Amino acid sequence: MMEIRMILFLLTFLCLYGGINFYFFFRARSVLHFSGPLQVLLLVLLILLILAPAVVRTLESLHCEQAARFVACVGYIWMAFVFLFFVLSVSLELVRFLHKLMVPETGTLTLKAVTFSLSVLLSAGLVVYGCVDARRIRVKNLQIPVQQVLPGNGKLRIVQISDVHVGIIIRNDRLTPILEKIREAKPDILVSTGDLLDGELDNIMMDAERFTAIPAPAGKFAVLGNHEYYAGVSRSIEFTEAAGFQLLRDEVAQASGITIFGEDDITGRKPGSTQKSALFLKSLAEKQNGFVLLLKHQPHIRETANFNLQLSGHTHGGQLFPFGFIVKLYFPRIYGLHTLAENKLLYISRGTGTWGPPVRIFAPPEITVIDLIGKKN
Repeated sequence: MMEIRMILFLLTFLCLYGGINFYFFFRARSVLHFSGPLQVLLLVLLILLILAPAVVRTLESLHCEQAARFVACVGYIWMAFVFLFFVLSVSLELVRFLHKLMVPETGTLTLKAVTFSLSVLLSAGLVVYGCVDARRIRVKNLQIPVQQVLPGNGKLRIVQISDVHVGIIIRNDRLTPILEKIREAKPDILVSTGDLLDGELDNIMMDAERFTAIPAPAGKFAVLGNHEYYAGVSRSIEFTEAAGFQLLRDEVAQASGITIFGEDDITGRKPGSTQKSALFLKSLAEKQNGFVLLLKHQPHIRETANFNLQLSGHTHGGQLFPFGFIVKLYFPRIYGLHTLAENKLLYISRGTGTWGPPVRIFAPPEITVIDLIGKKN
């Protein structure tokens, strides 16, 4: 079933992405007037760029890492560029159309060239900005008063990472600033809310072992995201555990006086479809003693769930403006702290890494430092 959904997703993605690319091609041809062998060459190049995500996965599975990394860098940066070009071009063409209605004598070809050039320049500038900003990890600090008793001085620090996507692009030196920010935050508990891994690479366990050096006295806990299923569940579990996390797959743990529920991602199975997941949902609906933390990759809210704070990710805060408006069609909340009811909060991280394009535009990466302020023992 998961394979069918994945195939349908890929076909839909390729159709939409292909359409955006061909829109760029025809806009460029209408302004630059290329034809003949050059046109054929550009079409072939465009088709290769459209297929780049599939080529990357194929090269990864064949363990051709250097080639996969090159194709990923070129293909995914192009993806960001052509998406931004499409949005800007359509917007500017609408302005041009309205201007033409008001000033009919304006030269059509001149304005077409202007809107095309502006779209190209602005898109390229935004991609450069987004590549730089994607490397600047922010620290989001939250202080949350709670009614429950917490051990020691009544303060517990939870550090959340989400959507790191360790893989073909985010590894080695790209991983270093993320690890440094986590270490500087000095977590009592470190949690990963899914998509820690994204790839089928050789020597990937070396990156996992770098997480183990980060102290977290009360423990490290993780749940799977959709990309862990795409990368291969067994490989993802091995990576997550090698990184020092206790993986919670519809399971419950106790740490430093709080209860932690970890819900498996819906990519792997329908909630409640197995005996284990049904018992998990039943337990989650019951009243617990003390503070209850729910780790769940996708920010879906189950009304029957009984928790004080749900930590999620998945949305990347949109990652590429204005893609967030599309994400909101499926997830009404895509970032930030939300009050669901009395003593019931949801926090959605923008994510720490990137999926696809190593670019973030007006949705900077973050780790989240959450200080629970409760009653002292």
